[in-house]
Amino acid sequence: MENWDRRYITAGLIFLLLAVFATGVKYADFKNKNQQKTKVVINEESNKEEGSSEKEQAKDEAIIQVYVCGAVKRPGVYRLPEGARLYEAVEMAEANADADVKFLEMARKLVDGESILVPVAGENNENDRVPPNSSAIAGNVRNPSPGASAQGKLNINRASVQELDEGLPGIGPSLAQRIVDYRSSNGDFKQVEDIKNVSGIGDKKFAAIKEIICVR
Repeated sequence: MENWDRRYITAGLIFLLLAVFATGVKYADFKNKNQQKTKVVINEESNKEEGSSEKEQAKDEAIIQVYVCGAVKRPGVYRLPEGARLYEAVEMAEANADADVKFLEMARKLVDGESILVPVAGENNENDRVPPNSSAIAGNVRNPSPGASAQGKLNINRASVQELDEGLPGIGPSLAQRIVDYRSSNGDFKQVEDIKNVSGIGDKKFAAIKEIICVR
């Protein structure tokens, strides 16, 4: 009888150990699955945040800024979507009753960083027409400045820092100084495209000024 009792006790202990082992395995598997689910949720949230950041960045990249001044009620810098037209910027700045926009190319696309001068009626005539993409030509035919050509374009080989700054859209004082420094070190520009050799003037800025500059 004692032998049978021992066998039952041994069998019971073995069964209990097996049950405990099986329970441990199931718990470990359940815990591992929960950890994997948590990682998936975290990764999905991280991907959503990264996607949102990329969308916000793309949205910011699709915005341009232009400066509107002259005969307007609200001169200043305006943010518009890339591809916006000139008339939209003028509408935002609210042209005055005496504004003359007939020589502005109202349907053209805006260029980031450009300045737009809305003239007062009587300031321009057919001989003093403001060229495309121009905000302020340095001088005109009647009162020419050193940097102005007979065609009303800005001579980048003769214009001063102030004339370049005020006469070219998207060209600030520092960039205007770079143009003059480059000219002093390398001699006159041979063609208008040579201005792209100046640090800070890429294809986009050149496209905004190429119609209003000359080299002679």
